[in-house]
Amino acid sequence: MRRKLLSFATAVTLSVSALLGAASPAQAAESPSALCGSGYYVIDSHGLPGATVYLLYKSNGYNCVVTIKTADRGKATMVGAYLILSNDLGAFDEDPYKYYAGPVRAAAAGKCIQFGGSSRGTVWTSPWGHCG
Repeated sequence: MRRKLLSFATAVTLSVSALLGAASPAQAAESPSALCGSGYYVIDSHGLPGATVYLLYKSNGYNCVVTIKTADRGKATMVGAYLILSNDLGAFDEDPYKYYAGPVRAAAAGKCIQFGGSSRGTVWTSPWGHCG
């Protein structure tokens, strides 16, 4: 499982190379709020082929992203969760997972963010927003 704080350009490069990564241990699927932790709540989401990516927020200024599979559950397939901050830093988690990717978290107070995910060969990234 990879969770890193990187420049956006580095994160994109590493995301491509992550396609060759090894499978991580299976984890049972849970709600987005349970995966991100106490105090986080969903503020946005986007459907992907075979998964949904969720953006969550906590009152301390942190954002969290998880991508939960809706298809091929229990089978390790490539799935990713991405969080990009307006200061050109980002966090990502992408590997063959059985249930979900993430959570990835970052302090985003006073910054705009992009969030995104990947599933079944489709990569999606939101426009800049959720500034605060």
